[in-house]
Amino acid sequence: MISIDESQCTLCGLCVPICVRRILEEREKKIVVTDPNLCIFCGHCKAVCPADAPRFSNLNEEEFEPAPKKNELPDPSAFLRFLRRRRSLRLYKKKPVEREKLKMILEAGLFAPTGGNRQGCEYVVVNGREVLDRVCTLTIQSLKEEGKLVKEALDRHRRLKEPLPEKYITRQYYPPVWERIARKWEEGVDQLFHHAPALILIHTKKGISINPEVDAGLSAMQMVLMAETMHLGTCFIGFLIFAIENSGKLRETLRIPADHQGHVAFTVGYPDVEFLRLVARNPAKVEWIGNFPEKVSLPR
Repeated sequence: MISIDESQCTLCGLCVPICVRRILEEREKKIVVTDPNLCIFCGHCKAVCPADAPRFSNLNEEEFEPAPKKNELPDPSAFLRFLRRRRSLRLYKKKPVEREKLKMILEAGLFAPTGGNRQGCEYVVVNGREVLDRVCTLTIQSLKEEGKLVKEALDRHRRLKEPLPEKYITRQYYPPVWERIARKWEEGVDQLFHHAPALILIHTKKGISINPEVDAGLSAMQMVLMAETMHLGTCFIGFLIFAIENSGKLRETLRIPADHQGHVAFTVGYPDVEFLRLVARNPAKVEWIGNFPEKVSLPR
């Protein structure tokens, strides 16, 4: 529940316009919370208050530590190079990832923005090849079954001119890939998780958010960038999300409730390769609309 500590409040009024739900008003020389039930606990009011007067009964006061000053922020050019430094890693050392580092990665994801501040993302962390091998086996089994369904749908599409189910439009190219992954797995080669020592998966309860995929994606991106700062590599594993849709055993192994949906999964581990060059990309397709200053000064 939100409240305003009147003994601390100086009536500066900074909290009123910043409130997302517009539930703060100045009345009779005090700041009033007009409808506490509408508060989404974003903390914007507390973040701008010089006197630290807003209070949240359900949030940890210690987390509202002072924000970094502008001169403490990374240089824009250096930060862009850091973003371009990350690559999907498929060569890992046989070295376990420490629990404390995994916890810090999760913390980075926890502070990602979510729609309406719903904070609906939940996480599964798998550490160690014993469980990962079991997850890999179940995933490959599910993908092989999915591959058969895709092939059957493609065959009907060609013979009977039936429309291809929407979810198979992009998956139609994958059955040969899944078959190769299965063959290699039988040979002792992991081309799914790439012999990584750890895996993180994000799932949400259905209906918890308007855009759960966006929430999960934002959380995941902050996590993989945090991993990069700790000299860990990551690789997103979309095939695992496909498999979770159809495998009850896989859901059970990963402890994903039946009313939850998996969104993002990625491996984590120490790189067994050194990348010497940054990522390259095709030019961005952009429509510039409006008026823009001809010159801009970047912070130094």
